[in-house]
Amino acid sequence: MLMTSMLLLGCDNPTVIRPDFAYDPTQLTGGQLYRWSTGARVRVFVEPMAAGGLELAGAVQRAVVSWNAVPQEREFTLDVVTNRDLADVIVYDRSIPQPVVSGSCPFSPSGAAGYTYFCPLNGRAERLRPLASTGFTTAIVIRVDMTTTATQAALDALVAHEVGHAVGIGGHSPQTTDVMYTRPTVRTPTDRDRNTLRNVLGRAADITL
Repeated sequence: MLMTSMLLLGCDNPTVIRPDFAYDPTQLTGGQLYRWSTGARVRVFVEPMAAGGLELAGAVQRAVVSWNAVPQEREFTLDVVTNRDLADVIVYDRSIPQPVVSGSCPFSPSGAAGYTYFCPLNGRAERLRPLASTGFTTAIVIRVDMTTTATQAALDALVAHEVGHAVGIGGHSPQTTDVMYTRPTVRTPTDRDRNTLRNVLGRAADITL
């Protein structure tokens, strides 16, 4: 739930051919395309949970590896960190309190199994303050409801889907076999998912994360 081609400078660099997107990556954002600044290191923090049961941190790590393999020119790099104060993205389960102060946009996950939140402000994602911090560092918050996932594979699919939103796909695929389908069952991006994100990464952003 949520949101061309590029010619590299220099004679020795090849033209990066951007594939067409397989589905609308701005479907959930009113036509607004969003992505991280080119070359961004995106730091992801997972709120700790009691040991036992399904592993949210493991699901996030696997999603990070999968999505890091998609960019053609290292347009972003996801990196799991252990310091909340450094996080650009915070992931947490609904069983624990919301870890950041909401921005000027409503935070309304309702009954969603997964919810990715950011708040656009003057062409950028508004920076949010983690509750235990005095700094404003976080651009995106991902909330998952682990009670909706009976298996680790199901949680992995849900987390991979939400991380797909966090890296720039503001839409859902109509194909059940894609990780960006509304109710995903696969755990890694398909060619259709990869092509959609690669298209996004080659376009000018309306909102920079």
